[in-house]
Amino acid sequence: MLRAGLLLLTLVLSPLVAAHKANTYEGVADDLAEQLVVQLKRQGADDGFSQLGLTRWVMADSLALPHPHDSVTGLSHQLSESLYTHLQERNVRLIDYRAQDYVSLSKQGATLLTRDPQRLNQQPLLDWVLVGTMAPEQGGVIVNLRVIDRTSQQVLASANRFVPKHLYAENRRSEMVGGKLQRNF
Repeated sequence: MLRAGLLLLTLVLSPLVAAHKANTYEGVADDLAEQLVVQLKRQGADDGFSQLGLTRWVMADSLALPHPHDSVTGLSHQLSESLYTHLQERNVRLIDYRAQDYVSLSKQGATLLTRDPQRLNQQPLLDWVLVGTMAPEQGGVIVNLRVIDRTSQQVLASANRFVPKHLYAENRRSEMVGGKLQRNF
């Protein structure tokens, strides 16, 4: 009887736990990473030696970076940073081309990552690149990702996910969308 009760409790709570996980940045990043890795493995593309780099995500309609004050800018940053962890957990070889050849020391602290092109390797050793687009929709944004082979430009894997606005524009009465102020009701 106790065993049946535990089984019933597990069956009832499992969807609730999964639903909660999918409604967080971590859950979305985990779902996207899983979609990509499953496809790479299914195609036999993941040889264990290919190296992947992640880029900034652009708006689907213009292929331009989002306006710095758009709420999707934070979404892009958070999800792409989370993807490093979720892809690494799945044994994808990642390259962070924002890493300098040395640690910079200053009064504020020590850093290795930079966006200063003068301090970066201009030709990182990447076999694949993860690119992404974001398409605003009613109540959220659709994130579309692709893993592209750098030499052939072949799409090796793709993933997408609808991200509800409450994850990235929580408690905002207004926000910048496409460079224009929009009120949230």
